[in-house]
Amino acid sequence: MSKKKTTEEKTTPETMDVRMTESYATFVSRESVTITIADYPELEGMSEDEIKDYIQSNSYDMKSPYEWADSLGDALMQMDVIREKITDENSEIYFD
Repeated sequence: MSKKKTTEEKTTPETMDVRMTESYATFVSRESVTITIADYPELEGMSEDEIKDYIQSNSYDMKSPYEWADSLGDALMQMDVIREKITDENSEIYFD
C-alpha cells in the first residue's frame, strides 16, 4: 500500500484585529450619615433589622438629612470616600 503525501498550505493573514480587555473589582467606602429615626415616620414600629432592610431597599425614596441631596441614597453616594481598594486586576488579549 502506498500513502499519499499531503502538503498543508499555510497562509499568513494580511491583517488581524487584536483587542485587550481589562477587569477589576473596586471597593469604595464612604463616610457615614447619621439619621434620626423619628425624622422618618415610615420607620416607626420597625425593629433594627427591619429598618436596615427598609433603608437598603428604599434609600433613594427617603428624604435626605441634608438640603444639598435629594434623598438619603443621594446623600450616601456623595459622602467623602474614606477607603478605596482595587482588587482582582486582570487583562486578556482577544483576536477577532
